[in-house]
Amino acid sequence: MKKIIAVFCTAVLITSMLAACSNSQQASGNNVQSSADSASTTESTTMRTTEDLSTTFKEAETNTVYPALKKDFDSSFPYEIASYSSYYLSSNETRTKNIHEAVDHLNGIVIPAGKTFSFNQTVGKRTVLAGYQAAKVVQGDEFVDGLGGGICQVSSTVFQSVLRANLQIKIRACHSLEISYVPLGGDATVQWNSQDFQFVNNSSCDIRLIVTANDGKLTCTVEAKEDIKPNKVDIKIKKDGKSYVLTRTVDGNVNYTTYSKYAKPKSATTKKKDKDKKKTTKKKSDKNKDKKSTKSKKKKS
Repeated sequence: MKKIIAVFCTAVLITSMLAACSNSQQASGNNVQSSADSASTTESTTMRTTEDLSTTFKEAETNTVYPALKKDFDSSFPYEIASYSSYYLSSNETRTKNIHEAVDHLNGIVIPAGKTFSFNQTVGKRTVLAGYQAAKVVQGDEFVDGLGGGICQVSSTVFQSVLRANLQIKIRACHSLEISYVPLGGDATVQWNSQDFQFVNNSSCDIRLIVTANDGKLTCTVEAKEDIKPNKVDIKIKKDGKSYVLTRTVDGNVNYTTYSKYAKPKSATTKKKDKDKKKTTKKKSDKNKDKKSTKSKKKKS
């Protein structure tokens, strides 16, 4: 009887060990598959953009909703403080699409009193996943196709509007090349990984941005809870040598000044000359290398 019990216990023990081994192998297989799926997802969602030339990032991580500022269409903001409009070619479908994407992020955003508005933080990264397409952007001394082209017209229009609302400009920079959708000296360029446009709501109450883009007209309006509209705001831009100087005067006092300097985009003729010059330089370099190589061979012989 004791022998039978011993044999039975041994059989149960062996069966348990085999089952545990099988489960371990299955779990290991699942982990391998999970890792493979993860790697595949990372690879397929990695995207390089012209706004971030030196790095790559997961597109899935770019749809972050920044909690600092929120939209509010329900509350009343009865006072219009300032408004500004610029114009674009609605027939340019990709650029128009980019403008609409940015507008969708900005429209209805509330900036509480004392808080800072960041264009990049509010709009987010300009990626394919976020809906942006290739259109003309400034790169160095020429216009090239780049993801999110047209975004700077939106930031520049917001800049012009908040200027007239007498809000404090915190960060603003001009383009490297001349642009045409706002007066020279009145633009505000943005680039995700390097340049932001920011302003502070230094008024006594909350304000809201109403931003729209319809039929080639882009408008940004600043609304407020209270009547904080300044009595008289005068925006002037003067050319001083190669620079453009923008000043804002409120009730006779200058309270903001910014400077801009632009290069002119290369013409097709200039680009061709540069290309020919590079070819000539390369040919000379190749000839010099051949001469040095020939001399070296003669010395050896």
